[in-house]
Amino acid sequence: MSSVIKTVFTGVALAGLTCQCISAPPKSRTVSFQEGANGYAGTVDTEIWALATTTILAANPNASSDSNNDGGESQVLLRFDDIIGDQKGQINPHARVISAKLLVSAFDQGDTVNLHRMLVPFDRAATWNSVVAGISADGFEASRHKDSFTFGKISANASEIVFDVTDTVQSWVNGDDNHGWAFLNTGGNGWDFYTSEAEILSQRPKLVVELSDAPVH
Repeated sequence: MSSVIKTVFTGVALAGLTCQCISAPPKSRTVSFQEGANGYAGTVDTEIWALATTTILAANPNASSDSNNDGGESQVLLRFDDIIGDQKGQINPHARVISAKLLVSAFDQGDTVNLHRMLVPFDRAATWNSVVAGISADGFEASRHKDSFTFGKISANASEIVFDVTDTVQSWVNGDDNHGWAFLNTGGNGWDFYTSEAEILSQRPKLVVELSDAPVH
């Protein structure tokens, strides 16, 4: 009388038998950056306006992107500082960005607005004159390629507008300088949204990044 005994080996090579071990995929995690949330205080945003060439507008709770704002163009600049590093809540250098989304809360719909990656630095004291007659998407001040865009509309039940910024955030994680974005309107109907100075925290701009800490090869 004979019997057959079956034994299962996991991750072991025994008596000439090999076993293929499958490692678990890298875990993903999500980090977010929003002024005043979880102690974050690194948002730099401001409006610059051709009719107020030396006026600092960074303290305003809202901003307008408009190519004809009462006869002069207005643009919005936005950046999240201190998002990359080894501290808790930051994006690890050279991590793989699965997705990155910029969320803003709009309250006045207008024309299509393009989001361009900034190629030069700015600060909270930026004005139309200090950035030399506004920002141009010329490949020098801001990228010719737009990261994303909005048609400028606001739905009846939500004012949150989402911009996909995955490629740009990945480039920053890989070592490129983070100079933020410029919101440039394509028409004369201004599109307005709340800034980091907004009284209600949930209305402030927010960057949400899903990432894997497995390095990019």
